[in-house]
Amino acid sequence: MGAAAVLAAGAMAAVGVAAASASPSSPSPAATSTAAPPAGAKTGAHAGVRWLGVFLQLKADSPQAVGDRAAKAAAALVNHPKLFAKLPPALQTDVKALKDAAPAERVQDAYKIKTTALSGGYGVEVQKRAEQLVKTATEAAGLRQELRTVFTSANPGAGLQKIADQVISHPKLFAKLPANLQADLKALKGAAPADLDTQANKIKETALDGGYGARIQKAAQALGKKAAAAPAA
Repeated sequence: MGAAAVLAAGAMAAVGVAAASASPSSPSPAATSTAAPPAGAKTGAHAGVRWLGVFLQLKADSPQAVGDRAAKAAAALVNHPKLFAKLPPALQTDVKALKDAAPAERVQDAYKIKTTALSGGYGVEVQKRAEQLVKTATEAAGLRQELRTVFTSANPGAGLQKIADQVISHPKLFAKLPANLQADLKALKGAAPADLDTQANKIKETALDGGYGARIQKAAQALGKKAAAAPAA
């Protein structure tokens, strides 16, 4: 039970996909931070990728608080002129409009950025990157759901083996995990059916004991709490 905790920690925390994988109705604090973008930000549409994730999480009926956070992200972007100037002119215009929008209009304006990006209104490059962010968010949401399902199972081995295989099949993601976690996931992937639960529970205990690092331990504990609080299927 709970062996899936480490995979959530490793796959989500280690690669920093908080913004992209947050639920559509409640963007994560990391996604909406007003902190300065990292030095050496890429040029052109690349420069806005980090910020696009904030707007792509909105829905037409998102609550007011979501629009407020999106407006703060827009203000942060405008307040970094070198980065902002590299965005397509139409995107600049819409981000400025969101920054200055009345509270009641923020969700609508942020949702406009999302739909325009996905329809190609800011250019092909932004469209492709927006589509990739949406795909990543969808995959992450599905992975979290699978993890929670495995977490409540009395026999987590087979389910976690399937998820481990998914993570291993994404080399860039897998490479960012701690070396000992990589080794344990590979062992789980190749384990015989009779050994799956033992291998899965080893991963669980190592994660919760901090054997894969403090960040993964914290994320594993958080996932455990969520799974325990979830209503039984």
